[in-house]
Amino acid sequence: MKILFTRLLRPVTPTWLWVLLLVLAAAAGRAQTPTWQSAMMVGGSNTNLLIKATAASASGDLYVAGSFSNFVTIGNTTLQSLGGTDGFVAKWSPVANDFVWARSLGGSDLDQVTAVALNGNQVYLAGTFFSPSAGFGSINISNASGYSTVSTDAFVAKLTDAGNTASFNWAQQLGGTGQDAATALVANGNSVYVGGQFASSTASFGSVSLTNSTASPTFADGFIAKLVDGGTSTSVSWAQAITGPAAKAVNALAVSGANVYATGSFGGLLVNFGGSSLPNAGGTANAYVAKIADAGTSSTWQWALQAGGAGRDVGQALAVRANRVYVAGSFTSTTMPLGNLSIANADAGGTSDAFLAAVADGGSTAAWQWAQPAGGIANDQATVLTTYGTSGLYLAGSFTSSAITLGGASFANTSGSALVASLADIGPTATANWVQHGGTPASADAACLALAGARLYVAGSFQRTATFGSQTLTSTVAGATNFLATLTDATVTATAAPSRSFTFELAPNPARATTSVQLPVVPGATSATLMLTDALGRTLRTEAVTLPAAGRRHELNLRNLAPGLYLVQVSAGNSVGTQRLVVE
Repeated sequence: MKILFTRLLRPVTPTWLWVLLLVLAAAAGRAQTPTWQSAMMVGGSNTNLLIKATAASASGDLYVAGSFSNFVTIGNTTLQSLGGTDGFVAKWSPVANDFVWARSLGGSDLDQVTAVALNGNQVYLAGTFFSPSAGFGSINISNASGYSTVSTDAFVAKLTDAGNTASFNWAQQLGGTGQDAATALVANGNSVYVGGQFASSTASFGSVSLTNSTASPTFADGFIAKLVDGGTSTSVSWAQAITGPAAKAVNALAVSGANVYATGSFGGLLVNFGGSSLPNAGGTANAYVAKIADAGTSSTWQWALQAGGAGRDVGQALAVRANRVYVAGSFTSTTMPLGNLSIANADAGGTSDAFLAAVADGGSTAAWQWAQPAGGIANDQATVLTTYGTSGLYLAGSFTSSAITLGGASFANTSGSALVASLADIGPTATANWVQHGGTPASADAACLALAGARLYVAGSFQRTATFGSQTLTSTVAGATNFLATLTDATVTATAAPSRSFTFELAPNPARATTSVQLPVVPGATSATLMLTDALGRTLRTEAVTLPAAGRRHELNLRNLAPGLYLVQVSAGNSVGTQRLVVE
């Protein structure tokens, strides 16, 4: 004890001080679980509406999208479907504390929105339409096979948010005469990336065609395509297929600069990403994460990693920060290998656990860095993932176990299966800051998650009655009802890590359409990541650039940004620099 006491009395070095501060910050984050601030039913007590996707803007507005049938009222707008189901998108304003506009899309059959992405006041939608023709305002697109009982096509559409109203600018049909669907969407500037799957023998993406790799009857191949937003029109630059002898799915995309990441699942013996193949470990489905480098009018696969065992293991959510790629999903395998790593299911009886893993992107190669199971003895799955700060992660999904382990800690679940969790990536692993539950014990899910500053928007569904802290929602119908709930995380910066700082120049500043970033020489760094955020900390754009020995000047696109104050952050090696930018 005397030796220990003597060591504790020694002066603390700056390095140890940082470690101590990080430990204390993590402990404080775990002790301060945010409470639910608001909860509401979207569309009222109505089973005709289904929320599939959300996205938050720099100003804190929320865009909600999905499908509905018959009549539904969102805010002061009543929408009527033209057929079985139509797609919809609506804007929630925290200032008005209400939905300020809603728009429908579709035709005479089954149509839906599955994903939404933003670029300033440009709102991009992706989804699927069964109708022979689908309308987007005054714009119409046609299904490749007209009316067919087995044919669905994918679409990407854009509308411009004008504040209290919105209008469609263009819509693009994607696919062929089989069952094709868009399931994921991200945007970076005017580059829009869509992912999904196509079972058509040949699928068209603008002027680009992809041929299905399986014989008739065909299994779905995965696809990722790039569209360029031209304002009132769009064009497809390229499309890539994920091929193999059985079904492949793209469930989520992420983008950082010119790098596009995908995750999903594949069956059969193997899956192909260009000239590279990954084996299946023997399960009905294995997960993957892969990277594409966008060269403008063409693209190339850079790497792909497999994860999974003998069960059904699926990648559902994806996020990226600098050279760290995060993937989350679910697995039923007793053990789930991820390269040299392996995680165990809490229940060997075949129920699903969630998983969260990190990948280090080395450019043309990648490796699993850490992996964690999340769950208990019942069915648990992660469906959405996002990053914040320099090391923070938010995870959400449906967790029905009465007790779960997550991030090295145990949490009881007595208040609902819709779960939101905050974690910190500390390098070799991740630790849990807090876990919050809502809804009902077994029939609620947190399907969508959007971050605006420190405010988290959580959307999903429940049956009959749902509780979010002191607030209770009651549905008068037997089916699923949609909810939208919020909480504010006061510890959003608790996991920030120290780094060396440097300065760089922005000119002009104030700026309008573009500004030039003069990047300095950073010893040991050959690349840099530029991140544009709003005053609330919301990431709007990211770009990865090479960093020559003499430094470089890089032009940053500011088009479609609302006037206001922004931050430009440049990360190079272990150094970070930040400058304020005024957009006029």
